Amino acid sequence: MTNQTNVIRNIFFALGVLVIFFMAYSLGFDVICSNLLNTGWWFAAILGIWVFVYLINAISFHIIIRDGSGESRKIRFIRTLKLVISGYAINYTTPVGLLGGEPYRVFELKPALGTKKATSVVLLYAMMHFVSHLILWLLCVPLLLLSVENISLGVEIVLWCILGGSLGLIYWSFKVYKTGIIGRLLTLGSHIPFVRSRIKEYAIKKQEHVAELDQLIANLYNNRKKSFYLSLFAELSSRLVACLEVYIMIYSVGQNITYVQSVVIVGFASLFANLLFFSPMQLGTREGGYALALKSLAITSGIGVYVSLCTRIRELFWIAVGVAIMKYKSLK
Repeated sequence: MTNQTNVIRNIFFALGVLVIFFMAYSLGFDVICSNLLNTGWWFAAILGIWVFVYLINAISFHIIIRDGSGESRKIRFIRTLKLVISGYAINYTTPVGLLGGEPYRVFELKPALGTKKATSVVLLYAMMHFVSHLILWLLCVPLLLLSVENISLGVEIVLWCILGGSLGLIYWSFKVYKTGIIGRLLTLGSHIPFVRSRIKEYAIKKQEHVAELDQLIANLYNNRKKSFYLSLFAELSSRLVACLEVYIMIYSVGQNITYVQSVVIVGFASLFANLLFFSPMQLGTREGGYALALKSLAITSGIGVYVSLCTRIRELFWIAVGVAIMKYKSLK
């Protein structure tokens, strides 16, 4: 392991430690203790659910990595699980999410897979994560319509916009799966004022490199269809399992709720948070998402604050786990 590798890993580690302290301080230790006491032993179940969520996430990622080549066989499942947990820990702590965890995953996979393949598998998993988001939002629209009576015209318009937008983005995503995404992004970037000339110059200079990356990305959908759909199914399943978290949180305070309602709450809270993706740790955005989703289901909106606090405490725990295992050498 080179000195440069250790330095980069230590930077990620230091960032994670700082954010853990910042989050704990922001929430307040008294608030954390109060919520833990209110939730009681149910909190162990909430933390336990995410063991299964991360395991399913890792299965999805591992399917993409293991393409049958000699290099991919070097990656053990336990290492993939480490990259999933640590990568999401970094994503929780950085604005615009993917600017943190994805470079870390590329960096960790590069020695075994090489830069191009490591970049392609990480991008593919990020896209799988994105598409599973879209499918969840797509499911939430009919579920909300079935769960709520007398929906106002304004809400119906918003729901139809969500439905249409999700379908459009899913269609675009599958086109990207067939042809790759790097070339498309560079084409879009070449129309951005002030940077268009530099992007065009880079695209011309790295034309062969970009084409090879896109070919690696497109290989999963074009030549490994079964692996593609298994990975997507696993990623979507992890989201549905994660919805049990909200079900347990609300049930633990004596509020009646169904699993379908918990899916709707998670889906729309996630949508709201992702619309304001630039907020680090989704500060404020998730609270608003939970409040709106609960209000639409005629559940006391104040419970949204409780759910959000419990979610942040759970995140704090798993960020600490993710940061800790960055330094755990036996998982490399």
